[in-house]
Amino acid sequence: PPPVPPPVPPPVDPRSWVTKTHEPGYCALYDICGHRKDGDVLPCPNNTKAQPPSDVLAKKLQATCPSLWSEQGGAAGHYCCTPQQVDKLATDTSKVAPFTVGCPACLHNFIQLWCVLTCSPDQATFLNVTSVQLAADNNVTAVQQVDIWMNQDFTDDLYNSCKDVKYGAANLPAMNFIGGGAKNGQEWLEFLGEVKDKRRPPVGSPFQQNFNPTGNVTPPDIKPAVENLPSCGDSLFMCSCADCPVAPGCAVPPPAPPPGDHRCMAGAITCWDLTLILTYIGLVAGCGAYAWHFRRRQQEGLQLEQNLGLEAEEPLLGMSAEDPTIGSSVAATAASNGAAGEVDIYDGDGINAESEPLPGDVHYPWLERKMQQAYTQLGEFCAQRPMHVTLAGVVLIGFCLLGLTRFQLETNPEHLWVGPSSRAAQDKANYEASFGPFYRVSQLILSTTLQSQSKYISTSGLPAIVTDDNILLLFQMQAKVDALRGAYTNSTSQNAEAALTDVCFKPFGTACATQSVLQYWHMDRALYESEQKKSPYAVKLSPDYCFGHWATQCRSAFEAPIDPHVVLGGFSTGPDFRNYSADTTAFVVTYPIDSSPANRAAALAWEEAFVQLAKTELSSMAAAAKLSLAFQAERSVEDELKRESYADASVVAISYLVMLGYIALALAALPPPQQLLQVFVLSRASLGAGGVLIVASSVAGSLGLCSMFGMWSTLIIMEVIPFLVLAVGVDNMFVLAHALARQVGCL
Repeated sequence: PPPVPPPVPPPVDPRSWVTKTHEPGYCALYDICGHRKDGDVLPCPNNTKAQPPSDVLAKKLQATCPSLWSEQGGAAGHYCCTPQQVDKLATDTSKVAPFTVGCPACLHNFIQLWCVLTCSPDQATFLNVTSVQLAADNNVTAVQQVDIWMNQDFTDDLYNSCKDVKYGAANLPAMNFIGGGAKNGQEWLEFLGEVKDKRRPPVGSPFQQNFNPTGNVTPPDIKPAVENLPSCGDSLFMCSCADCPVAPGCAVPPPAPPPGDHRCMAGAITCWDLTLILTYIGLVAGCGAYAWHFRRRQQEGLQLEQNLGLEAEEPLLGMSAEDPTIGSSVAATAASNGAAGEVDIYDGDGINAESEPLPGDVHYPWLERKMQQAYTQLGEFCAQRPMHVTLAGVVLIGFCLLGLTRFQLETNPEHLWVGPSSRAAQDKANYEASFGPFYRVSQLILSTTLQSQSKYISTSGLPAIVTDDNILLLFQMQAKVDALRGAYTNSTSQNAEAALTDVCFKPFGTACATQSVLQYWHMDRALYESEQKKSPYAVKLSPDYCFGHWATQCRSAFEAPIDPHVVLGGFSTGPDFRNYSADTTAFVVTYPIDSSPANRAAALAWEEAFVQLAKTELSSMAAAAKLSLAFQAERSVEDELKRESYADASVVAISYLVMLGYIALALAALPPPQQLLQVFVLSRASLGAGGVLIVASSVAGSLGLCSMFGMWSTLIIMEVIPFLVLAVGVDNMFVLAHALARQVGCL
């Protein structure tokens, strides 16, 4: 059988409920009588006397309406509201807080407006019920429409305290969101009082509230509401200068007078320029004088050698040419080799050694002579005590390696690239100290390719992405993300799973603050499809409509506006921009993740699962639709640092072996055919191996020493520092081996 229709409610005579008594101490509305079909509460049209507060009401009024509570004498006063009405008032006004965070005066005045309209004991003097209706849930008579009169100063003070407030997330005036872009106080009140049934989507007041319906003319027995509201520059509710330019100390100072020309001048040039010129001339003259003096001394030395009839010789390194024993030995060698008195000295490669100053010779500067003597003594000490030196080096390296027990690897990009004393780090620390840890970010960027299908071609040449199929695809991807779970171990050492709703950033209640074009339909695919099925002549939440009404009718599931600039991409910002539907080539979905320490383990687990999902299923879905998908999570950079560090370990090891082989081949010499076993000596492989071992030991020892003092390390240093050290070490190996090969065989 067909369902029985509900009984038709009896007609209601509105005249029987019009407020009769407009005297101080009387209410026009009192208590909650029922709910609309959408669940919003409806107050009762009750023209009764204001009531003294109960203990419960007193506590709630002190918390929500402290100014009204104080003005009415606290517990000694009377009020036209119940605890349930105050709870509803607190819930509704809290939605404005995110938009007015920079101006406490604006938020206070906005709350005070509704405290006065809801709880003032003289409510009937400025509020009149003009029509009633039956509540949808219980058929109890409830208010349908009221007229409210407010003093002009009350209206102006309210508007002026909020008109310059900025909503930082969108960098737009807060009035665009909480007042529909109102230009004066009356427009703002009309926006706040318009019943939601007149808007698409239905967002607004549950019943019609007409503010100052008769203009400046006040009906008999009506006294407009009067309230002294603090300005945005009030010392108790001080707003930031950006949100209240008229606040004390926020006025832009007059421009300073142009600075006078008090520069020091030396003729046509400044004293600073003259100083630089003289300094340059002095440096050039000094370098020239030094070069001339050095050249003169060199010529004097050569002349002295010619006068003595001796040729420069190169004895064993470290032995002074001034040593009489060396001088006599060389002279004897010269005499025995012919009348010319010359000695031909060859290096180990059979190349004639050119005459050059000897170590310790006066031709070298004083500092270099001292360094030669010190290194000579060090070399003699090490050569005379090889076992002691080797053992001391091994013990020192072993001691430093003990610090590796405290080795800690730093992979956090913030700590790697931002110094703790930098301005950016200080600003971030101050922000987190005031507002808590800044949220983590994960993103999906779905964009078109040349093969994508669309009825529009953007100014960049790519097809536009705003199509019904692409939006439905984004809903499918979002469903995958919503169903995603990341396994982790919680604080009680138990296995757990983290979903997006567990780790997401929730600034406005229980809904995730996901930034997505899908928020225009509350992330609900059924709502989107039902809206698109509406008649072309009906008001429907189409993409084009929401791109133009994102601040009012198309708010998100968490009741905040979603700027198209945040969730769309690829469009031009120049004069060739047409509209979002025709020029947008990418959907940008941002998932803010709660970064509190207690949520870190769950957030990391979810991000890992998110990256894996995006690599596999979501990328495949995008490719099938001829779209491209880019993605990233907060941990992506850190994961990439770890991957590259470990992936390059084999490359580093092979590089060391190649360097070892290069040293052995470059320094090696072929033995005579009859003495092939000397290849193990002449190849100098042990020299190369020892050098590489010393380099590896020094790097490991430095890591241990730094770790011992609590310093963190990165795996990147294992790819860079060893090669820098090895380059210096290899160079020294070649220098020493070459110098040794150039010595006279008998020496």
